Order: sequence, then C-alpha cells, then structure tokens
Amino acid sequence: MSMVGTGQLLRESTVVDPLMKRLKRADQLSLAGEVAAAVELVDSVAADPATRRFPLLAAHVAMKRSDFAVGQGDLATAESEAVAAVRHHEKGRNRSAHSEALEKLGKIQLLLGRNDEAYATVTQAVAVGGGHMFRISRVRAELYLANLAFDQDDIPQAAAHAMTARTLAAKWRCHPQHAGACDILAVVALAENRVADAATWTAEADRALSHDGDRLPHRVRHLIATALVARGQGDEAGALAAYLEMMRGVAELRTGWGWRDAQAYYVDLYSEHEFTAYTTAHTLYQSGHHQALDAFASLLDLGSRTALRRMLRGELVVRTPDDIEQDGMDEIVGLLTTLAGAEATSSGPEGALIAEVQPSPARPGVTNGQAAQAYERLETLVSLRFRCAIELDGDAPVADPRTYARRWNSHVLHARLVTNSQETCVVGLWTTPEGTRHPFLHPVRGAAATLLGDVAGIESLRDGRESVTPTEPDTAGETEGVRAEAPTWRTTPRFRHLTSRDALPWATLARLLLPPGLLELLDDVDPCGAVPKLLVVPDSSLWRVPWTALSIAPDDPDGYVVDRAVLAMSPSLSLMEGQQQTPRPASGTAGGAPVRAFTFLSGVNAEGLDLERAALDAAYGTDVVHADTPGQLLSLLHPDGVEFAVGAASVHGNDSPGLAHALRLDRHTALSAARMLTLRFPRTLLINACLSAELDERRGTDPLGIPTVALCRGAETVIGGIFPLPDGKGKNPLYSHPTARILAALYQLLAEGVAPATALRTAQRQFRAEAGPVPPRLWAGLVSITVSFDDPPHT
Repeated sequence: MSMVGTGQLLRESTVVDPLMKRLKRADQLSLAGEVAAAVELVDSVAADPATRRFPLLAAHVAMKRSDFAVGQGDLATAESEAVAAVRHHEKGRNRSAHSEALEKLGKIQLLLGRNDEAYATVTQAVAVGGGHMFRISRVRAELYLANLAFDQDDIPQAAAHAMTARTLAAKWRCHPQHAGACDILAVVALAENRVADAATWTAEADRALSHDGDRLPHRVRHLIATALVARGQGDEAGALAAYLEMMRGVAELRTGWGWRDAQAYYVDLYSEHEFTAYTTAHTLYQSGHHQALDAFASLLDLGSRTALRRMLRGELVVRTPDDIEQDGMDEIVGLLTTLAGAEATSSGPEGALIAEVQPSPARPGVTNGQAAQAYERLETLVSLRFRCAIELDGDAPVADPRTYARRWNSHVLHARLVTNSQETCVVGLWTTPEGTRHPFLHPVRGAAATLLGDVAGIESLRDGRESVTPTEPDTAGETEGVRAEAPTWRTTPRFRHLTSRDALPWATLARLLLPPGLLELLDDVDPCGAVPKLLVVPDSSLWRVPWTALSIAPDDPDGYVVDRAVLAMSPSLSLMEGQQQTPRPASGTAGGAPVRAFTFLSGVNAEGLDLERAALDAAYGTDVVHADTPGQLLSLLHPDGVEFAVGAASVHGNDSPGLAHALRLDRHTALSAARMLTLRFPRTLLINACLSAELDERRGTDPLGIPTVALCRGAETVIGGIFPLPDGKGKNPLYSHPTARILAALYQLLAEGVAPATALRTAQRQFRAEAGPVPPRLWAGLVSITVSFDDPPHT
C-alpha cells in the first residue's frame, strides 16, 4: 500500500477525515482478501469532489487504484493512474513518494512487456529515491530488475539482483519480498541444473513466509516455485501436492478479486500451471498412485470454485455487519429501477416489474448503452453482496459428485477445457451411481479441435482454420423461423453441423468429451428398455455443446445420447448444496383445486402456439392459468403469490450475457435475468425460447443467466433452448412446428407426473419416431437443467 503523505493528509480539514477512513477500511478489506469490495470503496473516494481539492489525497487514491488495477489485470488503467501519481510527485519535494510511484510504474511496464521502459523507470526510481527511498520500494525495485534480467536470459544479472533483494529484505524484515527473492534464486538454480541449491532457496522462502508474509499472492507464487523444484527432483507426487495447494490459493484469490476482468486475469495468469497440475495428477493416477485421484477431483472442483457457490440462493437484501458495504443496496435499487424503465410496458403496473424493492419512478429515456452499463454494474454489486453473505455463513463445502451420484442413482460427468501455450485438453471425471470415479484427459487436436470449435463456438480452437464441412445438409428440414432474433444463425458453422443428419461428427465429439468406459456402457444400453441417468456438469466453454446429440452408435438411428440415457445438465454442483432458501407459501387454489400450471404464450409462430395451448388445456384442464399480458405474468411470479408446479413461457429469447440475458414478452417488454432476481419461479419452469438455456461464457465470470437465476429463485428444473429453436412450418410437412410438437408431448407427460428430464427425453424421441430421421437442429435444442435429479415416487 502507498505510504505517501499520510501525516499531512490527516492535518487537512475535516472533509478529508471521512475519506481517509474509507481508504483505511479499503486497506483492511484488501488484506482480508476482499479486494473487490476494497476497489468499490476506493472508487467512491476517487469520485468524491473533495478528493480533487487535495492533491496529496488525489495522488494517494491514484496509487491505490493503480495497485488494484494491476491485480485485476487492467494494466491500461493501472498505468494511467501510476503516471498521474508520478506527475504529481514530480512537482513536489517528497522523494520517497516520487520513487515509490516510479517503482510501481516500472512494475506495470514490466507486466506489459515493455522491458526497456521498465528498466529505465525502475532505475530512475532508485536514483530519485536514493537514501530516502522506502525500504520496501527499494527491495521491490531489485526484484523487478531480477525479473527483467531473467526475461532477457541474463541469468547472472538476474541472480545478482535477486541476491541484493534477498539481502536487503532479510535486513529490513520484508518477509514476502525475502521469500520472493529466494524463489527467483531457486528458479535460477534450476535453470543452471543446481537442483539441490534450488531446494535450499525454497526452504529459505518457506521460513520467510512463516513470519507475517504468508498472504495469498505470495503463497501462490511460492507454491509454483516449490512445484518446479519438486519436479526437478523427480518428485511428481510432491509437485502435485504443491500444485493442488496453489490452485486452492488461486480459487481464494479469484473469490476475493471479484468480477469478470479480475477473474479472467487470474484464470489466464495461472492457466499453464493449472494445465500442468491436471496432467501431473492424471499421469500419477495411471501409474497406480491412487491418491492422485482425490487430487484430480479437487482440481476440477477448484477450477470452478467461484461458480455460483450459493451466490444467488438468498434474498436480494443480505445481512452485513458493516454500514460501508450496506451503501451498495441503494445503488442496487437504483439500477433495478433504471432497468425497469428500460424494460417496462404499458400492459401492466410498473410496481409488478420490481417485486421485492420499492423503487422511485423509473428514469425516462434510458438508452441501450445505459441499460447495458446498468446490467454490468448490477452484476458487480450482486456478486459483491452475495459473496459477503457467503463469508458470513462460512465457506461452502466441496461439492463431491459421489454424494449426488448415489443420491439420484445417476452417473455424473464433469468436463472442463484446459489449455497451455501449446496444447488443449478435455479433462473430466466420470462418477458412477456406486460412487466409483474415473478421471480422463483427452488431447484436443486437429480436425476434432476444429469440430469442437465449430459446434461450441470456441474461436481459439479453430486457430484460423476453415470449419469442418458437414455432409448431407437436410434442406427439407428447414422451417420458417426460429424463436429468437438471430439473423446470422443460418450462416454459422454450428447451424450447418446441426442441420446435417450425418452422425459421424457427433460420434467424434462423443469420443472427445466422454470417457471410454462410459461410451462402452451407453453402447450396451437398449434404448427401448431401462436407461441410466446422466448428469453432465460442463464448464462454460463446453456448455453450448448439444450433449443429447452426441452419437454413441453412428450407424444406429437410436444411437444418440438422448436414446441411451436420461440426460440433465448443471452448471455447478454448488447449486445443489443445502436446502432451498427461497420461502414457499402454501399452494393456492383455483375453484377448490390446486393451481398446477401457468403459461405465457406470445410472439412466436401462431400455429405453434395454438398447438401448445391445446396440449396444455388437454393436459391440465381447468388447472392451468393462461397469462395474456406481461403484467399478468409478472404478478404470477410475485414472491408472495401462489405456488405452481409448472410454468411455461413460449416467447422470443436473446443471447445477451449475464444479467442482461432476457426474454421478449411483447414488442415493448423484456424480462431480464436481472429483474428475475426479484421474482419466484415454479418447481419446473419451461422457457421455450431460443437461447434461454445459454449461460454467460465470458472468461472469468460465474455462469449467470436466466437458468441459474431461476434455479436460485425457486425452480428445481429449467427446460430451455441451447440454440435457436426452429419455429413454424417446414418444407417437409413432417418437420413442421418441431418445437411446439415436442412441447405438446412434454406438457402431457409432466401433467402425468413424469420427471422433467425423463419427460423431455420421451418427447424428443417421440417426435423423431413420427418425423423419421431428422437432423439434431429440429429436436436437440431443448435441454433440462436441474438441481434435483430425483424421479417422482410413482414413476
């Protein structure tokens, strides 16, 4: 933390005192690991008009913002703030503060890869500071110079600077920097094949960190050096233990740093070491080191440790012991009000749009850009506040797939895409209903990599190569439209693969994404008999794969995964932890009978909606409530309203990410995931809209979207569209209204008490039996996302 001018600042007017208290609180939060919350406080001080009236305070704030921006990977902002601090101190007489600002600017230039500039800036910092330079700044300057020399392969110079840093840090009791210098010396020793010396240096780093320096960033860096030394000694088990502890630290860092950019920064920063951790664990497991299996399973959990982890399971207004954090609630209410204004309609009372807060009148004239910024800001604040609730409740337990495999008599499949600078792999863990775990690691190469990039929309896997051209495009299966505003959909590689009836590409993906043992098990299943249950838990990069369309037996018309298993999906097992926290009032009644279902059918193909409405009436009779306007729908979703078993909305969807993910209720009204935070949903929710099952795929963010918000706000299963759902008549009458026909069968099965995932499988297979061989685009778009894979007792 910056040391500039604190005494002088405290002598300023009382206007500065409250601001300094907020900065002090930010320091406390940062040291506790809650850096995202600290950033919020520092930003609030920077925005205060009083800050601009006190140059020393402004420089102090700029230095803090620069530090935090470095940690978040926002190096452009970090450099801008550091330059501002340097320019201020150039005009003053505080050589210590001036040299500190230069030293931090040099670090940023080093991270940006501008080594010549960084060397000049750090050298200038030492010259400007002279004997007045802060001790810690002096030590850090030597560490930066050591890193610069190492990057330029000047090993002797790197060792010299690291040794100077070690000597000064030990003398001045700068314990984290002492450990950092020793870790650099260990890596230098490894580069010179002096393994014993490297081990001696990491042992000294251990001792330095045993004082007051064992904070997360320093510990994570030291664990990497420890793992490298263990590998140099041939101790792969010791390396794996260090890598596992490193990933635990990275998970804690990501949790503390908060939202998307910082998360992505840490994902990228440690991706090489995470990749090595997986490959080390898998190699040890294959050689008979069975403890490596626990490590492999833990790595998969840690890779998505921040993924929702009860983040949305509570109420919007969370408990907090500190009034400073409580300030964010007013902004949340204001943002929801802004979004209500952007999404509101004249078809219902505005009060129904925001159910749990009492907003002031919505601001008129909200532009698309303002709405987008509001969604982004709301994601940040929601993340901060719910993580605060998690901290108060203690750490959530590790989600063990064996628990859920046994509970639901289901196979559980985790799958994750990991990469380093040279290779990409699918890593995963298949857990059987008996609790037996099978890790797997499949390299992603060549045509299979391009195919996965096409189908899942992963540009990095294509690497500039042409898409894999599918054969047998089924033009007869073309329908009039889709249930989304997706004008470019038909030009995408994903569309072309889904439009082909050729099962061979889907068999290639099955071999890439499923372990061999599971493939063999599914190959022996009789599609017309009892089939196993399979819960798939993919990471965000693999979420868009239509898993039901993977082919187990490409020569068999009933050879898809949907034929061989009842499949459901979950973005994170952490969604299943604990009991449902959203309170459920007693079920309402309509005419003396339980209210079983509601619908909202609007905006898509009229003939298809007629099919759905007739099927709903036939299945539920008088026990179905049809909402005709957005206002009526929102009133049915009010937290204090009656409880429904099933809800269905057939509308248009969009592919906006995160809390901006939305449904188009009519020409003037959108219902976003942001506003869904204030609603309550039925146990089974069918969102029969294109892309309604999409989740935020941006690197570093939690898998937010309509499905996860609904699951956290009362739903146990959400059925939605993983790609644009075909709508309307087809060139071949057998293919007309495919989505509506699948839904019509699905409604009847749900009314009979069939479990949602089983009902969806049956409806999709029934459509294929009626229409004949059809491409996956017509039937594989709807997926079941669940937090409860139980079967009803009577099924």
